[in-house]
Amino acid sequence: MKTIYKDILLIILGALLIAASIQFFVIPNKLGDGSTVGIALVLFYLFHIPTSISTLIINLIFIASAYKFLTKKTILYTVVGTAMVSIFLNILSPISFGIHDIILGIVFGAVVMGAGLALIFIADGSTGGTTLMAYLLNYTKGYNFSKSLFYMDSVIILASIFAIGVNNTLYTFIFVYLCIKVVDLTIEGFHNKKAMTIMSDYYEEIAHIITHEFGNAATIFYGYGYYASQDKRIIYIVIKKNELLKIKNKIQEIDPKSFVVIHEVKEVVGGKFGFISNSDTTN
Repeated sequence: MKTIYKDILLIILGALLIAASIQFFVIPNKLGDGSTVGIALVLFYLFHIPTSISTLIINLIFIASAYKFLTKKTILYTVVGTAMVSIFLNILSPISFGIHDIILGIVFGAVVMGAGLALIFIADGSTGGTTLMAYLLNYTKGYNFSKSLFYMDSVIILASIFAIGVNNTLYTFIFVYLCIKVVDLTIEGFHNKKAMTIMSDYYEEIAHIITHEFGNAATIFYGYGYYASQDKRIIYIVIKKNELLKIKNKIQEIDPKSFVVIHEVKEVVGGKFGFISNSDTTN
């Protein structure tokens, strides 16, 4: 239950950031966007339809078309994300504040929106539209979330050229690219992990420290040292980045002659680090 409350809180915060980016940075500089937001912006620029209304209606259409492929949890989180973006857009629209500078609008708008999207994605949520499609492709097909989102959004951005002109359309591509980079950096900040491969004659003592003192699982492989012509035990662990130095120092204390390889980890799903479970991705 605590996890659900935490997820909902992240989604609400993310929705607020997205709405703030649209209202204070995107609209004042007549920028576009991808997904349903991009469509809503075109409708706003051409017909002055409030973005709070159009984003909600368009997103509900996307959700209705994809609901049979989603779990109840995903539908709930998507509806919450979609509704909160619309609500915050409605709340913020009367505020006259806005950054009327194209460069500042692109940079700070991308930072704010990228952070908002990342928070929602971390919570296993979605704001609908192409974000929902990218989310589905990521979890069902393993496609890169940010690349899928960028390709789909590019089509919508190109279509907005009739509403915002060529220059602002090109600026929008920069905005979306920076936004996606912020998404990646934010997600990595939440889920950045390291893997360690440890070779030592004191493998039992090291594994005991890792599991009991740091609370991490350790897997021991059986190997063979060709140079020394003897059997070896190899420890493999995945840890949080902030644990790396402490664990490395402990290993050196136990066995100064140990051989340690440190790996970058792109993503970890399941076990201690999983942010979704199998039951959340299948119907």
